[in-house]
Amino acid sequence: MNRKLIQRIRQGMAEKKMSQADLARSAGIRPSSLSDYLTGKYSPKHDKIERIAATLQVSPDWLLGSSAAFSITADERLLLEQFRQLPPQDQEKFRQFLRRRLKKT
Repeated sequence: MNRKLIQRIRQGMAEKKMSQADLARSAGIRPSSLSDYLTGKYSPKHDKIERIAATLQVSPDWLLGSSAAFSITADERLLLEQFRQLPPQDQEKFRQFLRRRLKKT
């Protein structure tokens, strides 16, 4: 099992303040399967990685520890963390604001 994957799933859960049960329920994965992934007993298939990544609001590449994932500055990371704390409707309003703002430039 990819240690980086386990580490990043745990990191994502901590950032989202999610328990294993919360992540399993939200991602549509059996709690026992998620437990097996986190202990390294089994590796998740690609579709499960995608579900976990979507639930944690990260890319599958980042979750897998891919070096192809681009780096971000500390300020960009802070903005992303703050964005993730917004309720979904406010996230959408922010996306719309950015689209409008970028069209002006």
